Amino acid sequence: MAGVRHLVCAAGVSLIALGTVSAQTPPSSGRVGFTVGVGAMYGNLVGGDFTGSKAAPGFDANAGVVLHRWQLGIAYDRTNHGHAGTNGDYIVSNVYVEPRLLFPGARRWTPYAAARLGRAMASYGDAVGLTEKATGYMAAIGAGLVWPLAAHVQADAAAHYARLSHDYDTGGFTDAEKGGQASVRVGVRYGTR
Repeated sequence: MAGVRHLVCAAGVSLIALGTVSAQTPPSSGRVGFTVGVGAMYGNLVGGDFTGSKAAPGFDANAGVVLHRWQLGIAYDRTNHGHAGTNGDYIVSNVYVEPRLLFPGARRWTPYAAARLGRAMASYGDAVGLTEKATGYMAAIGAGLVWPLAAHVQADAAAHYARLSHDYDTGGFTDAEKGGQASVRVGVRYGTR
């Protein structure tokens, strides 16, 4: 749990520092904007209890509110991994909130920094044909880039690293399966401004 607190604190401090730097440039439009997006992702479960998993494709969907240089969104992602000791796919999905700090400028590309915090879920078929299910937490940091494709439509590419914990009703946090998830994504988003 201490590792998650350190990750979340580091992400928060980074976003505040980046916000301070970006506050020195003129703000963008003061009106509120809305975005929705979908993307394809590719990643793997790494370290800890996830040793032996295979990289896999997946998808995500998100929606957000944009004000000045900040975007606050909610999102869902899902990947299906091969994993040692499972019968069939090891399905990992996450529901989370994602604040982003955008760095718009004169260029067409707009980089951003992001943090994620939410609920992690996992399921797999075990050796006797039952489906095992788990819930837990996820906390992540990432960086990305958006660039215009057409009016109100942008491409959105990013890389993230998350810490995950999955509890299979073992009765305690210390018994949960833990590790990381490294992923890249590319998608499109529609924004009202």
